[in-house]
Amino acid sequence: MATLLLIVACALLTCIYLMLKKRLARRKFLAFAETNNCSPIRTAQDQNWPWGLDRLYALLTARRNGKDALDDYMAPPLYEHKTLQRQSIGGSYVIETAEPAIAQAILSTQSSDFALGSTRRRVFRPVEGPGISAFTSDGAEWHYARAMLRTSFAKERLNDLEATERNLGIMFEAIEGPGADGWTGVVDMQPLVYRFVLDSATKFLFGESVESQTAFMKRKVHADAHNARQTAMSDLAISDGFAESFDTVLHWLFLRFRLRGLAFLGTSATFRKANKTLERFLKYAIDKQLSVEQPETLKSKTSMLSGLTEKIRNPDDLRAQLTGLLFAGRDATGSLILLTLLLLSRHPDIYTKLHSLVLATFPEPHGTPLNHTHLQSFRYLRHIINETLRLYSVLPLNSRIATRDTVIPLGGGEDGKQPAAVYKGQQIQLNIYAMHRRKDLWGEDALEFRPERWEDPKRSALLEDGWAFIPFSRGPRVCIGQQYALTEASYCLVRFVQRFDRIAPDPGDAGKGAEIKKAIAVAMAPAEAKLRLHPADH
Repeated sequence: MATLLLIVACALLTCIYLMLKKRLARRKFLAFAETNNCSPIRTAQDQNWPWGLDRLYALLTARRNGKDALDDYMAPPLYEHKTLQRQSIGGSYVIETAEPAIAQAILSTQSSDFALGSTRRRVFRPVEGPGISAFTSDGAEWHYARAMLRTSFAKERLNDLEATERNLGIMFEAIEGPGADGWTGVVDMQPLVYRFVLDSATKFLFGESVESQTAFMKRKVHADAHNARQTAMSDLAISDGFAESFDTVLHWLFLRFRLRGLAFLGTSATFRKANKTLERFLKYAIDKQLSVEQPETLKSKTSMLSGLTEKIRNPDDLRAQLTGLLFAGRDATGSLILLTLLLLSRHPDIYTKLHSLVLATFPEPHGTPLNHTHLQSFRYLRHIINETLRLYSVLPLNSRIATRDTVIPLGGGEDGKQPAAVYKGQQIQLNIYAMHRRKDLWGEDALEFRPERWEDPKRSALLEDGWAFIPFSRGPRVCIGQQYALTEASYCLVRFVQRFDRIAPDPGDAGKGAEIKKAIAVAMAPAEAKLRLHPADH
């Protein structure tokens, strides 16, 4: 009995201590806010249950109920009030914003006051392993990991598009021919594009492709020709079902992201089995590269991995770095290609204009070599890609955790124009999706797909300012593979337009004017991407 009373007393004292500690911290924070002339952030009025559980439930069940989490719940409140705070699980308050000035503060000018926090690391831990990754680490570990990657994205590799050309050829072979009317049937572009991007990304990263399209092409007449290109790495990937395992892991990572602090619940035998497949493949690639006695010279490096092993010899760190690159490389690039094609299919006038400009700039599919520089200078294609990224940023949400009590330049007061205080440990969620669609920034036609808006000098100034348009983030942690994704997507789109003079959405699609149904994993992607294609020679 005495022991029980002692336990109860200790529990009560602990509760009292924690309550007093929280109250003192709150009092200290309010004094900090007053000293810095800060005003409180407006509280969102769209949730009624404690901890915002009603809104959380609505977000989790949005698709099942025919809703879109971004369009119906997350973005609209920020169109009216650019910065809000709302209670989250555990009673803490999360700041949500679509304000460029706050984006600049947390991502750049005050980035030392903010960190990723532990959530992303917990989400990726089963996949990355114990190594240090630039995608999930903070502080000194991040500086080390980022420096290792920075020198490996050499411009020479961005111009090496031979493998991209070959992989595109395989993808085009997989598309069924047209019917009597000159049009193909409905083509599901998602598996085709994702396999193409996966093959190109693994060639870029490891020096060898997993040849995921080869498995897809086994039913084709020319399967033997493709099989002849296989290597030990592609044999391993194909036999283990690498592409399928990759998709499974992505699905579970998305679930773990949604669970956030409860990410440890996001696991299953299926997830663990798929993850083992990825781990086995990465181990093979890393062990093979580490066994090379003489590091390659800078000019002769054939892959990202060969460059990394010159500075990193720890297999765990290599696995962590390559995992982030692989997921971001496939998901971001593939999503950008698919979203652009879907938007073009809904706007035939824009596709026709692009088709004419492509033929004028690159007269023959193989007549004019394409490289990073050529693609970067093709202005109208850049405008189309910018407009796609504006409406459907591959990174729709980004967040940071305050590492100390600090002040952000806007967000306070009823009008959101006053400085606001942020307490240590508080999360700021930057809604890039909403920021890219603000009518006060982009005009009354902000929700329309109009590439010509990028020809407007005002839009150019907005782009140069850099904080109203940040599809790949900005600041020290800007997406390191941004130019790779843009180059691969641009190359694919040019070749696609050369091959098909018209494209149309699936007749069952809602069509022009309707929002594209979205799915979010590592990057935002269309839930489906089905098109009808008209080859240029028909």
